[in-house]
Amino acid sequence: MRVIQVAGAFAPVRCGIAHYTVRLAEALAAAGIETAIASIVLEGDARVPLLPVQGRSWGMLALTNLLRLAISWRADWLHVQFAPGSFDHQRAVGLLPVLARLVPGAPRIAVTAHEYGGWELRLPGLLSGPGRLGLTLAERIGWLDRELITLLTASHLAIVTNPTHRRRIGRASARMAEALHLVPIGPNVEPGLARGLSSSDARQTLGIERDGLIIVFFGFIHPVKGIETLLEAVAIARQALPRLRVWLIGGVHSLALRGREADSYAAAVRRDIDRLGLTEAVVLTGYLSDQEVAVRLRAADIAVLPFNRGVTLKSGTLITLLSFGLPVIATSGGDLPGLTHGQNIWLVPPRDPSALAAGILRLGRDSRLRSQLGAAAAVLGAAFSWETIARRHVHLYSTGGRAAVSS
Repeated sequence: MRVIQVAGAFAPVRCGIAHYTVRLAEALAAAGIETAIASIVLEGDARVPLLPVQGRSWGMLALTNLLRLAISWRADWLHVQFAPGSFDHQRAVGLLPVLARLVPGAPRIAVTAHEYGGWELRLPGLLSGPGRLGLTLAERIGWLDRELITLLTASHLAIVTNPTHRRRIGRASARMAEALHLVPIGPNVEPGLARGLSSSDARQTLGIERDGLIIVFFGFIHPVKGIETLLEAVAIARQALPRLRVWLIGGVHSLALRGREADSYAAAVRRDIDRLGLTEAVVLTGYLSDQEVAVRLRAADIAVLPFNRGVTLKSGTLITLLSFGLPVIATSGGDLPGLTHGQNIWLVPPRDPSALAAGILRLGRDSRLRSQLGAAAAVLGAAFSWETIARRHVHLYSTGGRAAVSS
């Protein structure tokens, strides 16, 4: 079987969807599937072939070139890893399944919707009323939807990564939701990269003291991630734990935050660090290799994800931290099936530095609680292995996406 994974922009250093695409493609290759990655933008490396798609943007010309490429590569499947931002908010990609059915010899189309909600097609002027009614009817029938056009309805295989997106789609169309398959994402960084490495070994590798409490944030540094809340909380917690240190692991520049906007936000974070007197306590590592991340995660005591809107299981960083067996403090409000406060995660309200500081102090002072949370997190994290995810994809490709699973 031959499968091409389609990334809107293959730039793993700047895009979480591209990073996911690398992990999936390499896991499929390890499972015996001949796999490649295709994109207009190819920035980075992978252990599978990278295929350039001719075109400046994801318009009809690029889609036609993609299908020609797939036919020449003798692909059985084209699998679109879709998020609006990674495809530069181009609507044309929503027509790919229809276009493929018109091209002789084109492969079957699969899509994974990594985002859903907030990108509704808006019709102009006098068309808005009748158009909205028509879209609603088309959704209920299962012909198309107002967000991904025909990607979900006309593809041979449609996947979502979390129950929240499936419920959102179900509110528009029960028929669309019934055809969806639920396959979670895996860790951004494999725990196996730190296999056999103890916390003491990791700290020795990094040249830091063995005692002292280390908190880690992992992921792109972005305004919605609650970095300001974390810094305020650390300033409070350090009054009781003066040796507390924080690593902010991740780059600022991404497809969601680019150029001067990214530079401006990075400067604002540094100003907050200086203002709060945390210059010696907080390290912004920038983007690190997977191996470097793995060593730092193994050296850390606590992970914190203070997202402004609450953390969900669509977060690859959360799954990574769980897989490493780290006790995680996260903000509540998101969909977290299988995660329970005080059992395998510690939840605090978003945008509340005092509550976050209290959580840090509670776990920081109680090594037994940290161990219990970390061990339970590792058990849950094991269910998100790339081997399991690849095996699920192979089954779906082999069966043509029939018999969608329930959530």
